[in-house]
Amino acid sequence: MPHYKELKLGDVWRTCNKIRAAIFRMGINLFDYFSRLDPHNNCLISESQFISVINGQLRAIIGLSEQEVGELADYFRVPDGRIYYTQLCDVIHNSVPQFSQNAPLITGLEWEDPLHTNRLSVSEERRISILLTKIATLVNFRKIILRPYFQDYELVSKNNGTISIAHFARILAYLEILLSADDFNLLVKKFIKDSYTVNYVGFVLSIDEIINYLNSHGIIDLCGDLMDLFPGKVITTELPKLPRPEIGKIMAAQLFGKQNVFHPALKEPKNIEHILTTISNLQDHVLKNRLRVAEFFRDFDVFKCGRITVAQFIRGLDALVLCGRQRFFLSLPDVEAIVNQYRDPMDFSRVCWRTFEDDIEHVFTVKELEKYPNVVVESPPQNVKELPPLGGKNWQKVNTKSRDLCEEAVQKVKHKITHRRILLKPVFRDFDKFNNGHISRAQMRQAFDSNAIFLSDEEIAALEDRYNNDVGFNYFWFLKDVEFAQQEPLYKQFNEDSVKLSGDKPRKPPTRQEKDIVVIMAKIKRKVVGERIRVVEFMRGFDKMNSQFITKNEFIRGLSNCRFTLSENEVDTICEVFGSPLRPHCVDYKRFCDAVEESFTQLCLERAPLVVPIQHIPTKDCEKNFLNFDERIRLSVAMQKLATKPDLQMNLMSLLQDFDKAKMGAVSPANFLKALNNRGMDKLISRNEFDIICKCFGFEKGWKKEVDYKAFMKALDILHATEKYNPF
Repeated sequence: MPHYKELKLGDVWRTCNKIRAAIFRMGINLFDYFSRLDPHNNCLISESQFISVINGQLRAIIGLSEQEVGELADYFRVPDGRIYYTQLCDVIHNSVPQFSQNAPLITGLEWEDPLHTNRLSVSEERRISILLTKIATLVNFRKIILRPYFQDYELVSKNNGTISIAHFARILAYLEILLSADDFNLLVKKFIKDSYTVNYVGFVLSIDEIINYLNSHGIIDLCGDLMDLFPGKVITTELPKLPRPEIGKIMAAQLFGKQNVFHPALKEPKNIEHILTTISNLQDHVLKNRLRVAEFFRDFDVFKCGRITVAQFIRGLDALVLCGRQRFFLSLPDVEAIVNQYRDPMDFSRVCWRTFEDDIEHVFTVKELEKYPNVVVESPPQNVKELPPLGGKNWQKVNTKSRDLCEEAVQKVKHKITHRRILLKPVFRDFDKFNNGHISRAQMRQAFDSNAIFLSDEEIAALEDRYNNDVGFNYFWFLKDVEFAQQEPLYKQFNEDSVKLSGDKPRKPPTRQEKDIVVIMAKIKRKVVGERIRVVEFMRGFDKMNSQFITKNEFIRGLSNCRFTLSENEVDTICEVFGSPLRPHCVDYKRFCDAVEESFTQLCLERAPLVVPIQHIPTKDCEKNFLNFDERIRLSVAMQKLATKPDLQMNLMSLLQDFDKAKMGAVSPANFLKALNNRGMDKLISRNEFDIICKCFGFEKGWKKEVDYKAFMKALDILHATEKYNPF
């Protein structure tokens, strides 16, 4: 016998399947391992290299025996002894069947549809429709949810939407839905699947569709029973004789299909334009009242999945429309239209409130705007801007006859109030108790009648169509169109045009103090020391790059936030002094803040630890305290006269404190003169000298001028102590 084993194709193919399963499981590409050993790209490698890759790098992944590796090498060996590795890779990677390119063989079979129901004859379809309607009425009356009873069985049996006939009968009996043998057989015949199971998904969907139809069209009364809407009902004396428009108009038809039955006078469902208008009105309501939609629905969504039940969504929607200064009314059909628009397609019992929130808050901005930096956001959108007032008609869609009639009525009222000099605004304002610009229709008619403005009923109706909304008659709009516009003189318009051509308003020339930076800084330091203001906190927010420079406009905004009460000329002086020499239109706010902080401390104290900083003492001096040379001489003489009588003798301080009720250290000039008169000191000085003393020690407090008597008494004490007076 030969010493070698005969090579069989089946063994090689089995080895290739083993390799294919391993690399598909791990996501490996064989070309990456073999191409490294083939630098010349001739698709051939040596046998030792092939074995090193299979048994070395891929042994832990593929796990081939030595016999399988030898058979694989013998099969793909070329006559010169090398291995044709690209052929092996093609066999492994390119022999996968493409199932997506094949045509389906079972397309169109009825048992593929989970909602499929069987077809019955015309008579059986009518019977099954009536039977399903009775079952739906019973389920709606008892508030039963059918799906969980069937799903409990499916969790155990894994039947993919089907249950057995026996279990279907047990569930109906447990729910006390009593059926006869013929009715049950007809029900099974309609929903049977695969000859031994019942399609409960189609049964539950049919019941839900009937319940939704009955509830949406108002066919079920408050007791949960079907209303008798068919003709032939005998009206007895016990029933009220009300008009019945449905008699003679109801036609017999099937419950489901192309024809709708049970109520011919029902309104058609809301179209998409009406839903969009409702959404736009909600956006306008949210925009005006600055509401956040998520605040009204977030608490219902416990699992943060973005979906809540229909009842919870309606509750949140009611809270949303009732919130705000002006309530927004939504009718029941509008609410149902919104619910149907945002219903979850995977679960009809839930509503996607997150999608509703995104659509409503689109009036503020666009979601994920950071991904589209070039998008220009229009807030509010154009459709919200062009909304007609709530409760009013869209005047552009009103017929031409009503619009012409309204214009005639407006011209008639304008003619009467112009020629008779009538003022309608006080009359309307007397009726407007809440001062919101609206009155009722009856009050509008009463206002016209009281001023002898007689209009026909058609003209009144046309005016109501034009100026009425959900609040009432908007008399502001009406008076704007009716009242006589006062003509302005031509020279006023000429002056306005000349000012516009010349640019900004002419500014007053700066005074000496407005150009003196020392006076301005003293004014700022007095404010900072008195109110303990940290100026750098108001400036730092504008310096995003921490460059210690901000623009002039930002610097002016920071000064206005500090409330320094500076004039425009003083602000310009500060910007000029602390402006950056290298950056035009920029201000070195850090240098300005350091100059202001000198009122509390001194910079760079860490370099001079022995220096004791001196805090700035604010002064109340101003231009009105300035004394010239002659006035200073007269003041010196007057103070020397008064210093001859010190406070220890005259006790003038206690008398001045009695006049100072608020204990502010200042009294009025009249009280100051009374105090001097009581102590006999007014005879020492003349009236001119008294006025100079009041000017020297006076300051403005609000709109009044007062005298700082504490500084006056301190000056007298100093003069008396130094004995620099000349006795008379």
